[in-house]
Amino acid sequence: MTCERRYYLCSLTNVEQVAQTIREHWAIENKQHWILDVQFGEDNHRIRKDASAANLGLVRRTALNLLQQDTSNKISIQAVVDLSYREKILFGKSDGAT
Repeated sequence: MTCERRYYLCSLTNVEQVAQTIREHWAIENKQHWILDVQFGEDNHRIRKDASAANLGLVRRTALNLLQQDTSNKISIQAVVDLSYREKILFGKSDGAT
């Protein structure tokens, strides 16, 4: 177990509200990074040339945002391996569309 401290300088006086806002921010950040790493394998990629890493990161985050916006059903991020689902998300094609 580790303990880290963060110090913030601000004029806000409601310490509990500030702490809750900070925790919510990091929960979102941690969830996104976990999905990008575990589901998209971001840490396993060793792309370093020019802006390739930044470009691929942008593509991954865009794909993640598209998947999270799909409210048609609760398909896991792992369902991205299904070509018909990918086409639906990326191009708006439904099953059977040509």
